Amino acid sequence: MTANNFVASRKHNRVFIATDAASYLDDGTITEFKSKIRAIPEWPAVITGRGNAFGLGIAARELQKRAANFDELVGIASRELPLIVEQFRLDRPFELSLAGFFRGRPMVFFIRTPGDHNSMGDWPPYLICPVAVNSTACCPRPSDELIAASGYIEPKPDDEPEAIERGLRKLLELQRRTLAEDSFPRVGGWADLTTISPDGIEQRTFHHWPEDRVGHRLSIGNREH
Repeated sequence: MTANNFVASRKHNRVFIATDAASYLDDGTITEFKSKIRAIPEWPAVITGRGNAFGLGIAARELQKRAANFDELVGIASRELPLIVEQFRLDRPFELSLAGFFRGRPMVFFIRTPGDHNSMGDWPPYLICPVAVNSTACCPRPSDELIAASGYIEPKPDDEPEAIERGLRKLLELQRRTLAEDSFPRVGGWADLTTISPDGIEQRTFHHWPEDRVGHRLSIGNREH
């Protein structure tokens, strides 16, 4: 249940991306903390995603190798991703988010492999679609009850960058409280804020959960898992 959150803003001509750092086994035990961003500064663009980390990493690497720029990446993804999955036998499902400047506009696209990992509901595998076009997209989405209880207000593309950052940080806290089917959280470690502009990519850590430890499940408050 990796956190992938995006604000694509025409006003600021930027894409803001907030991701957590926890990698874990199927039972939720943390194996490591690492950035989930594959930055491509020469375009500039970012590939991130959710689901099987091994497959996601190979797919991101191979797609980058097969495209000359972000526009081309978006254009070839539906054709090349199934070939990559077959070539490298990537049987476990994952999904990719491609963020950058498509035809000069800040945008985010989504594509997934077959299986039960699908943040877009019934969206077909290998069909690319825009998910953030001067808008906000997040996954996992916190429950309506969590949102109402917290007073969370979704950051908007026209908000000032500081307000967008605050909104994304609050969103990550709610996502941490959005539990998996086994009633354990999956969002943790630290959170990276990645900003893509025409001038390049900036990335920094903007939130920590210091209680999280490798070899253990994540915790909420004082409850240890």
